[in-house]
Amino acid sequence: MGLGEKMEVNYSIENGILSYVIDGVITVDDMHEVQVAREQLAGNDSIKVLSIVPSFRGYENFEAMKKAIQGDIHMLPKLSKYAMLTDSFWLRSLVLFLNLVVPKSKLKAFPLRDRKLAEKWLD
Repeated sequence: MGLGEKMEVNYSIENGILSYVIDGVITVDDMHEVQVAREQLAGNDSIKVLSIVPSFRGYENFEAMKKAIQGDIHMLPKLSKYAMLTDSFWLRSLVLFLNLVVPKSKLKAFPLRDRKLAEKWLD
C-alpha cells in the first residue's frame, strides 16, 4: 500500500461485513474510504469487520490517526465481531488485549494464512 496507494475497502450491506487491507501507511484518503463503507453499513444492527494486515507502518499524519480512532469509537456500539489477519505479533497481541476490554464485541486475530478460518469465525 504505502503512501499514494489506495487501501482496499469492501463491504456487504446484506451481510453487515466491512473488510479492508492494510499494507503499509494509512492515509487520510484511506480513512475516508473506510468511513464511506461504515456509513453504508450504519443501518445494520450488527457489523462484522475483517481486517487484513500484511504490514502496518503507521499513519501518514495525525489527522489519519484521528479519523481512524474516531471511526472505530463511533462503530463500537454496533460491532459484533472483528477478525484481524496478520503475522505481526504486536498487532495480534493488541487484538487479544482489546478483546478483554471492549464490551459486547468479540475480537480475534488469525495468522494471514488462515483467511478461511477467520471468515468462518465471522459467520
